[in-house]
Amino acid sequence: MRLALLSTSDTDLLSARSSGTDYVWGNPSRLSEDELYRAVEGADLVVARILGSPHDLGPGFDELRAGRVPLVMLGGEQQPSAELMELSTVPMGVAAEAHRYLAEGGPANLAQLHAFLS
Repeated sequence: MRLALLSTSDTDLLSARSSGTDYVWGNPSRLSEDELYRAVEGADLVVARILGSPHDLGPGFDELRAGRVPLVMLGGEQQPSAELMELSTVPMGVAAEAHRYLAEGGPANLAQLHAFLS
């Protein structure tokens, strides 16, 4: 399964890269709307982790939510953001578990996140 990780945390992105799993990744705050779509093209599931609130989502996230690819939307803090998790198109329990892996961080947890979501 190919997962796309969009995160405003460079640590998340470096951990995904080092996890030995099939992630495509990018920082949505540094991507144009077209680059965002290219980053998730071909993904079976998208995990987005951003700092802030739903009001801070950049262009393209509404289209991701409306698309056919499941979306896990998470906040970038240690504490889960219910506001952002509610934007997920997967069950809340899946989003909560995904948040736990990302909050713990590191390549091993990103590999386990990939296995969990696969």
